[in-house]
Amino acid sequence: MSLKYALLGLLTESPKYGYEIKQKFEGALGNVWSVSYGQLYPTLRRLSELKWVTKKTAPGKKAAEKNIYSITPSGRKKLDEWLLKPLRTSYKVKDEFTLKFLFFNKLPKEKVLEYLKLQQKKTVMQKENFQRTLVSIRDEIDFYLQAIIRKGVIHLEAENQWLEEVIGDLESP
Repeated sequence: MSLKYALLGLLTESPKYGYEIKQKFEGALGNVWSVSYGQLYPTLRRLSELKWVTKKTAPGKKAAEKNIYSITPSGRKKLDEWLLKPLRTSYKVKDEFTLKFLFFNKLPKEKVLEYLKLQQKKTVMQKENFQRTLVSIRDEIDFYLQAIIRKGVIHLEAENQWLEEVIGDLESP
């Protein structure tokens, strides 16, 4: 995923300062992707150098000044091009759990089962949290963010089903 396009997308809503961008980003994508200030500000600086965003300094509520970022017409054009560009890659599972799973053969089966059952409980809890979130803020978020949350629910249901199968296979003689 490309942080620069996510930032451009957030800036299409309205101009924002760095802290506000981070809050919006994590509010919308926190369960999918987080961003640190160490990633955010260099990316904003790069977007400014590309002339895809402008930066305006404004006085802050306290002593510090704030940099307010706005998308430019060329930034909007690049965002639109990126949004409509076909994906080159197929589905990938890239997470820490999947990497760990690859090496579970190095552990005793009992420890793996214990870990998988805990992972399954966490998966069910996360799915239930997504469902509660969707119900509680449905009227406050747009169709596309609702769809992303529903996608998360479906992925977590599939993960739970897969864990059920794996645990069953490991428990059978």
